[in-house]
Amino acid sequence: MIFMKRNVLIASMAALTLMAVSCKDKDLYDPDAQKPGEQKVEANTFDFSTIQDVKLTVDYSAFNTYGPVFFSVYSENPFVGEGDNEQLDENITPIYEDYTAADGKFNMNIQLPAYAQQLFVVTGNFFVSDYLIVADVVNGVANAVATKADAARGITRSDDDSEPVVLTNDVSAMPQLSFIVDGSGASTGERIYKDWLTPLGSWDAKSGAPSYIIKPGDVRDELICSPDEIEGLFSAVGQALDANKACNEEYRNHADLTLEKESEVTITMLGGNTCWNSSLGYYYYMEDEEPQSPADLNVIMLFPNTQDGLWTKLKGNQSFNGNIGVKRGDAVQLKYYPNIANGGDTSEATNIFPKGIKIGFILKTNAWAMQGDSYGISGYGDSKRKYNVWATSTNKASYCRVPVNDEGAYKYPNPNGESRSAKFAYNAPNGDKYAIITFEDACNDQDYDDVVFALKPVNSFTPLPEIEDKKTTTVGVYAFEDLWPAKGDYDLNDAVIDFKHEKLMSKLTTEKEFKISQETFYLTTYQNYVTLTSGLAVMLNLPANVGANVVLKKKAKDAETAVETEFETIDNVIYLTNDIKAELGTTYIIVVNYEKGQLNRNLASVQPFIFRKEDANLNWEMHIPFEAPTTKMNTAYFGTGDDASNIEAKRYFVRGGDYPFAFFLYGAKIESFMETILKRENESKTIDFVYPDFMEWSVSKGAQKPNWYLRPNANL
Repeated sequence: MIFMKRNVLIASMAALTLMAVSCKDKDLYDPDAQKPGEQKVEANTFDFSTIQDVKLTVDYSAFNTYGPVFFSVYSENPFVGEGDNEQLDENITPIYEDYTAADGKFNMNIQLPAYAQQLFVVTGNFFVSDYLIVADVVNGVANAVATKADAARGITRSDDDSEPVVLTNDVSAMPQLSFIVDGSGASTGERIYKDWLTPLGSWDAKSGAPSYIIKPGDVRDELICSPDEIEGLFSAVGQALDANKACNEEYRNHADLTLEKESEVTITMLGGNTCWNSSLGYYYYMEDEEPQSPADLNVIMLFPNTQDGLWTKLKGNQSFNGNIGVKRGDAVQLKYYPNIANGGDTSEATNIFPKGIKIGFILKTNAWAMQGDSYGISGYGDSKRKYNVWATSTNKASYCRVPVNDEGAYKYPNPNGESRSAKFAYNAPNGDKYAIITFEDACNDQDYDDVVFALKPVNSFTPLPEIEDKKTTTVGVYAFEDLWPAKGDYDLNDAVIDFKHEKLMSKLTTEKEFKISQETFYLTTYQNYVTLTSGLAVMLNLPANVGANVVLKKKAKDAETAVETEFETIDNVIYLTNDIKAELGTTYIIVVNYEKGQLNRNLASVQPFIFRKEDANLNWEMHIPFEAPTTKMNTAYFGTGDDASNIEAKRYFVRGGDYPFAFFLYGAKIESFMETILKRENESKTIDFVYPDFMEWSVSKGAQKPNWYLRPNANL
């Protein structure tokens, strides 16, 4: 276990010993008035903890998840709006986040804020339709089990029915592919794109299913995805995309893919998560011929209808009325037409694309659903929804103009034609790199999971962004009285520490397992109006027998970046500052990097406390109730003043009354205290005045009003 750049060794938890104090401010007491060890009153046995242990089960095994499922736990419903307008409120933060195992199941004892008695378990996983599960905490147990809705997934596409298949490649009935359409679906005569070309072949006139889907044996093996490859690609999609959140900007900002070598190219549909029935085409260009407007594209039809019938929000008796144009895993071979720029000449076709060519894609929103009243999903993708939206993978070539009314007002404009696609890489266990492209079919959200596909062959395109690791965050606030062991005013604002704990989850072992690769602890100092000078320190407890590298950083209040810093370190205690007042607003950062990754149940922890140096060997310390002090503590103060600690019973920093000397408020945000305990006007007001429910919580020993610190006095 390495500590800082100078390799200072950190031991596991040191032998527990005790501490000392010197108080020179208000409410002074005479240390001779009471002998050490004497107790005036019996100690309060309540530990003032705001944490509960919960055995949490999350189970998504009703779905084929193709690997671990990332989920978030909230203490309130994080969704706002209804129906199509329902979205995740990003101002509501989760209280816990994690991955399931590869089978979609999670079962572990975890810690949650004590006020969380009803849990809202949320996932945006591409393959899970039960995206919100509500579970109550009963006797320390909560079970969140997903169920597969009995949604009418629509009948299969018509080429699987007994109905005769009528083939067509006529796009004349689809004016919305190239022209603005009015409210009735008719062309306004305003051209946006050239007419789409259809040289690849025909499709089912009812469903849009292409007749040119390739199968094993039709092309070289390396151009078609095996079942194992499909599962790996599905797993990557489940990791990279979240239906409830904005897609990673790095994925969205990547340019069109460039072939690094002469090659054949195929596209494999991985699915979609939308009620709309859109058309997908492709185009290509050399780098020095990058399109400057939509009119520069020569679009070739790939999939007239990209609907796969597996929209995760299908409910009740909804169906796609047989209007399903693709199956997940359908593949098409792209062709190169060297003369296509000459009036759409598709002669001299070849399967070989030249080295250095860029391949782009275009999605026309809801194009297929506009073909007739019977197409699309009832109430969603019907012919009455005329969206003039084209999404491209190339900047300057997209178009979005959705009318709000007949007076020329529009919503979701895209005046600069920015790309509406995302691109990222899937790294297979054998080292092969696959290119995955996704689309956003409207301009109203940023999840980019409406159409998803992959390109082959592998290792043939310019590198794409790697799938980002998941970063989870929990928060809390430490509050200390600096007069201990003297009786203070118990406003709990003498030293206030904003606490944040981040965990970085990575696939470090197999393709089906996630581990913690890094933990980061952030402590930011706040302090109210005091005269005593106290410092801030932490005990860092590392898991035993684990290779870990520890880096310490410091970010000043107005600094843009944190800098690596050496702090005084004794055993497992890091002394961050001797004077909190002199460094208010400073953030102290402890980064723990695990060489081989750690399971979520065996991680590091920190125990912040305040201190004052008395001499070279002894310190005054103040910890949260029951927490043991360090070996540097002057123990002479225990049992004096208002303190009722019992060293033999290992009960430290306790007193006889209903106020603590300090506590940790799990799940609290520092912003909520700016107008309460950190406000100048509330100095010296007891904590129960600022938070009226506090006393009921304290007297009941946590049984009542566990959310007291979320409910301040309305009359402050």
